[in-house]
Amino acid sequence: PGPQGYAPPAAPHAPPAAAPTPPAAAGGMAPRPAATPTNNGLSASESLVDAISSASTTAALAEALREVEQWQWTSDQEAGMKRCKTYVPEQPALAAFYVSSVNEWKLLQPRVLVLTSSSYFRVKYDQKSGKVEHYRKTPLRDVLSLEKTADGLKIYLRGQDGRAGPQKWYQRLERKVAQISTGSKDNAFSGRVKDEFYYAREYRPSLPAGAPLSADQVTDVLAAALHKTAELHRDSLPADGASFEPPPVLTTDERRQILHDRKAAARAEEERAEREAAEAELRHAVEVASASRELEPKTSSQINSAVLSRPIKRARRAVEADASLISRAEQLKAELEEEHRVSRKCLGSV
Repeated sequence: PGPQGYAPPAAPHAPPAAAPTPPAAAGGMAPRPAATPTNNGLSASESLVDAISSASTTAALAEALREVEQWQWTSDQEAGMKRCKTYVPEQPALAAFYVSSVNEWKLLQPRVLVLTSSSYFRVKYDQKSGKVEHYRKTPLRDVLSLEKTADGLKIYLRGQDGRAGPQKWYQRLERKVAQISTGSKDNAFSGRVKDEFYYAREYRPSLPAGAPLSADQVTDVLAAALHKTAELHRDSLPADGASFEPPPVLTTDERRQILHDRKAAARAEEERAEREAAEAELRHAVEVASASRELEPKTSSQINSAVLSRPIKRARRAVEADASLISRAEQLKAELEEEHRVSRKCLGSV
């Protein structure tokens, strides 16, 4: 017989030999067969995502997620996921995923994500000792959105998950310096606005090399599982209780488009407010100049011309300000300046 995992060539005219068994994967476990297309043409991961999305109960979701246990994990990873699923305080655990957690220093840390019906746990498991060192619980109601990145899944939360990184330290320092220099406690100098994409934690799949599933496929399954679990948890809450919205699943481009549209809307609102204020100021200046034109024939022309100067400049800077109003004000200003010039010429001739 040939070496383990190798099928010798079949004898002539003999039935074809069975497909060769791949060599054992790292960790001592022989890899399972690669994901193959299902009968409807979908890959195994796409079929699993569909099963997760169509689950109407937590029991149905748990049954769909049992397929995750059949993925090509190493024996050490399998032991760690099994231990972590029984260790977390919320039971039953629906699924576990071996991942790399990106910490505040952008370093990858091996972790196990355990999903329950109302939370998920980030568990640190020591493969050498076979023990759980610590875990961190995150309620699903605190998850605001899920972003599929180029490398994995980024989870956006209501608050800081773990320690703040150097970037947030710099922002805090910048805010403090601005407050001291201006003598203000206003948070307008805090740099980035704390929107729903401010607090995040990224996870990257940690399947062994040569696994049949790609990182994108694992990310799709993890995102679908988190979204569906949050949805089922929301539906199970009392009608008169505090509800929440399940986190949407976005791509990086979609998140950037949301922020771009939000910034554009804010800019348009600022322009609208400034335009209305500039037009109101200019109308008032025109009314004052026109009404007081005859009160002080010797000086009113010069004064009223100066009154119109600033509002006209402001209206010109405003986006899409009333062109007819600006033209009318400029014409009035020109007439007043001409009156003042004629008046001074007459006084000089006397």
